[in-house]
Amino acid sequence: MLLTQVLEGLPARVLRDGAVTGFGPLSMNREGLLHYFADPRFTDQLQRLAGHGAVLTTKDLAALVPQGFALALCEDPRELFLAAYLRHGASLELSGPVPNAIASSASIHPLAVIAEHGVTIGERVSIGANAVIHERVSIEDDAVIGANSVIGGEGFEVGMLAGRQRLVPHYGSVLIRRGAVIQCNVSVDRGLYGGVTEIGEDSVIDNLVHVAHNVRIGRNCQVIAHAMIGGSTQIGDGARIGPNATVSNGLNIGNSARITLGAVVTRDVEDGGHVSGNFAIAHARFLDNLRALRR
Repeated sequence: MLLTQVLEGLPARVLRDGAVTGFGPLSMNREGLLHYFADPRFTDQLQRLAGHGAVLTTKDLAALVPQGFALALCEDPRELFLAAYLRHGASLELSGPVPNAIASSASIHPLAVIAEHGVTIGERVSIGANAVIHERVSIEDDAVIGANSVIGGEGFEVGMLAGRQRLVPHYGSVLIRRGAVIQCNVSVDRGLYGGVTEIGEDSVIDNLVHVAHNVRIGRNCQVIAHAMIGGSTQIGDGARIGPNATVSNGLNIGNSARITLGAVVTRDVEDGGHVSGNFAIAHARFLDNLRALRR
């Protein structure tokens, strides 16, 4: 679909037309996406985009958009992006219904709910009572989904349109890798803007954990009870997220990183890093501060 078609009837002026194959934020680097650019603080992110797509921005920011991108101007790029997405997101990002593919060796409790289409369940997968598996979910061999967990539900993204809050539809997917264990009452949201939420091979997610849209958790990770992982955060192999920890959105948590119980993480954590506190700092520094308070 051309940018002129995507924005037809909306208050925008197309300066350079081009093909649009989907929607996404500047952090989503994929060919053909329509992005919005409303804040010069994200110029570096815009400049790092590879390939070609389309950008919706204001007259004042237009000169910062690379020449290779289709370009349209408007007064409020964020709101107009949402309006276009609500009109065309489903048609651009969803294919037709795909039949379920469920291995005969899978053990699915009679009270579990499996979507009528778009679900792939591998060999020896176990799904507990009252678990809900939505469409566009793939569960690889030997994975476990505990009772009352919801895999592939709608995520939380809110936009404003004509002065009203609107939940942004999620047309992405979920991938549960081989041998991953998701215990009871866990929520794993499906990807936003065609993205993928992924739980890595042999990782273990404890009870009452929330994994937001577009999160990618690596291999052999542990995410312990009541933890919350914010949208689009990347967690490396072997990381350990402690009980009741909060990890903000859009972060990179390194391989073998450790996040202590109750920590509130608002910055990236390097490979092998260990952070504690609210807001989280290096664990050694946290202990030094604690000792100083006790003197």
